[in-house]
Amino acid sequence: MISIDLPTTVEEQFLEVVQDGYKGNLQIAITALLKLHKKYGWKEQLWEDVNSVRAEVRRKGGIKLEIIDDAIKRYRNSIGESGA
Repeated sequence: MISIDLPTTVEEQFLEVVQDGYKGNLQIAITALLKLHKKYGWKEQLWEDVNSVRAEVRRKGGIKLEIIDDAIKRYRNSIGESGA
């Protein structure tokens, strides 16, 4: 069995969600959470990666509009050539 120590407010909120959304069935609630994480968890990681890249670009002085336009054109050309 898993045991976790949550702050009181988080525990109360979780128990409320389990009661209201899953008729008190903790196993179903945790299973649903795991399915959601599997389905959407990668998006959170992508968001963190994008923010990290943005921060690094800002530290290095940014990117000029011409560089962005050129990258977009190259990407679109590569997509056209690959037939995707």
